[in-house]
Amino acid sequence: MEFQLKRLKTKSTPGFVSAWWQSPKWLLWLFFMALPAQAEVPQPIVHWCLDHFPRFHEFHGRNKPAGPSVALMEELARRAGFTLEYSLRTPLARCLRQMENGESDLMINLNATPERAAMMHLIPYNETIPETLYLRGDDTRFIDQLSQLTPLILVTVRNYSYNPTLMALMNDQTQHHIEVDSIAAGFELLLKKRVDGLIVPTQSSLEVIRNQPQLHYQFRKANLTFKFPTKRYINIGLSKKSKHLYLKEKIEHTVAEMVADGTVQRLYGVHQHLQEPTYLLTEPTRRRPPDSNG
Repeated sequence: MEFQLKRLKTKSTPGFVSAWWQSPKWLLWLFFMALPAQAEVPQPIVHWCLDHFPRFHEFHGRNKPAGPSVALMEELARRAGFTLEYSLRTPLARCLRQMENGESDLMINLNATPERAAMMHLIPYNETIPETLYLRGDDTRFIDQLSQLTPLILVTVRNYSYNPTLMALMNDQTQHHIEVDSIAAGFELLLKKRVDGLIVPTQSSLEVIRNQPQLHYQFRKANLTFKFPTKRYINIGLSKKSKHLYLKEKIEHTVAEMVADGTVQRLYGVHQHLQEPTYLLTEPTRRRPPDSNG
């Protein structure tokens, strides 16, 4: 007992306290004591500008947008460590202007164009869905080759980013090529038999038909598939004037990771299995003639 009291007295001396105060142990203790008092560093808030893109990101009333694009962006934000701020429903052209001036940070489902590449970093994440050639339901022509387009009067939509190879073909036959301002206007021309065919983005055109009963079962898809040697991809866009440009490499790495581990395919694959009726004629009204050599 006497020995323990002596040890206690020794540790209670001012000299002992002074020595401990000046030791590295004190600094280490102070560091750990300070940690709980530090505020958690908030995640950067990144503004995402959205239009209403049926089947990919849709607005329904006042609810948060929904669709596979939303699920993908939420997963990207979670992995890359930022918080998404959703815009209200915004026209595409206005979103592009906001990306140009840095008012918005992100967009999704973008085809690459030189104009877009000048204002934003384009990060590919999925192959594009090829455009569709629509014919009238009573048009009996069997079209499955690009060369068969030459004599046709065709309609495309102004300001849509088509495959460059396809547009080069259209530009070579300017006398047979008409541009309109909307998909609906193109269907109207086709229905009135003023043109032979309409080449438009697949998903958006199906939505136009779905929402306009007068267009139901008036058209069919041609057998031609617009597949070209160079693959095209849809992109996530990061504004070059974004105040969060320091996230660029992290976003690129995370997107590549999500492509490699199948996350993108899984999220968009669920969407592909939930297709609604197309309201198209599924078969040509006349079958392709049999091969004369057969």
